[in-house]
Amino acid sequence: MERYRSVLKCPNIDKSKKVVTALGGDGIGPTVVNATVFILEGMKINGLEIKSMPCGESAIQTHGNAFPPESKEAVNNSDAVLFGATHETATQVIAYLRWGLGNYANIRPIKYFKGMDTNLKPELVENIDYVFVRECTQGAYAAVGKEGKITKLIKKGLIYKPEIERWTEKAIYGLRVVSPHATDRVGRAACELCMKRKNEGVGKGLLEIVCKPNIFRQQDGMFIKRIKKIAETEFPDLKVETYIVDDFAARLIRFPDYHDTIVIPNMMGDILSDEAAQIVGGLGVAGSGVYGPKIPYFEPTHGSAPDIAGQKIANPAAAIVSATLMLDYLGFETESKKLMHALENTLAHGLDVEKNWMFLPADAVPLNFRKEGKYSNTDDVAKKILEEYKKL
Repeated sequence: MERYRSVLKCPNIDKSKKVVTALGGDGIGPTVVNATVFILEGMKINGLEIKSMPCGESAIQTHGNAFPPESKEAVNNSDAVLFGATHETATQVIAYLRWGLGNYANIRPIKYFKGMDTNLKPELVENIDYVFVRECTQGAYAAVGKEGKITKLIKKGLIYKPEIERWTEKAIYGLRVVSPHATDRVGRAACELCMKRKNEGVGKGLLEIVCKPNIFRQQDGMFIKRIKKIAETEFPDLKVETYIVDDFAARLIRFPDYHDTIVIPNMMGDILSDEAAQIVGGLGVAGSGVYGPKIPYFEPTHGSAPDIAGQKIANPAAAIVSATLMLDYLGFETESKKLMHALENTLAHGLDVEKNWMFLPADAVPLNFRKEGKYSNTDDVAKKILEEYKKL
């Protein structure tokens, strides 16, 4: 086993200056990233430098490239990246941030902010504060472009001719890859994060391993076995539970505030973390960080949302949650906690929405308020969060 270095902290943690490259990208990406940069610069963090660079479809128009060389160079010379979103025509950006830089552990916090509008009863969600650790380099996503006609599998000896009658020759196969190396490294990162949460009094030291071992007996059986071994031998203070993914999807709703640190394969983690986000108010509060050995990137999970692009009504909270993860990674732990408290205090205005709707983003207020246009725009929400930060 190669020597494990924590991916939760910057390898250059002792540097006097940390450099962040901000890539807004497309759709609502620039809106929420610019709002977050406004807050970060207003926090006046000594030793933090932010460089905003072009990428995405707009960069194709202005620079002839979705990922201009100067933007890529800025990323390579930074300690972390704050990323918005890109449209499908600019997938080379996210491909480089993830696979090019070797980022593999996608940490997605799920937290209920008091005052957020949600379809569940407040008493069921008010204590939700857990996190997904999604492996994001393998599984079905690792085999993109490796699909083909099922007849090829006969030539490879993987299936037999009689099976063609059941599926027909027009059937298409796909690959799903799970490796020991990728499993071990995401499992170790999840265990470390679980211990960190326990030590900080946020979590309870519960590691939940979720996959589909009753179907993928070899792949997901290995996923469970290897991560359990890491937990038992290297993190003996953790409690480990294992779940089949469909049962766990139901448990997210049936027992919404039970969970702690969930380690899960790629596609399953992508799906269930979006489900969980809806429980606490939607993707507008769902931030993330994607960690690896060099330069991680931090992004909201909502994507480019082209239907509301340019309207400046996107909730910046997801990007701000991502920024709190980034600050913690860079060693600005105090500022990270203060920013989270400022966000909590801002969204808590929703506890008296009739009085305070003008401080809240659109997805934080009830539907009838949205229909009446009674909510704030992205920039004004960011100003309110910075105002709350300065009070702390």
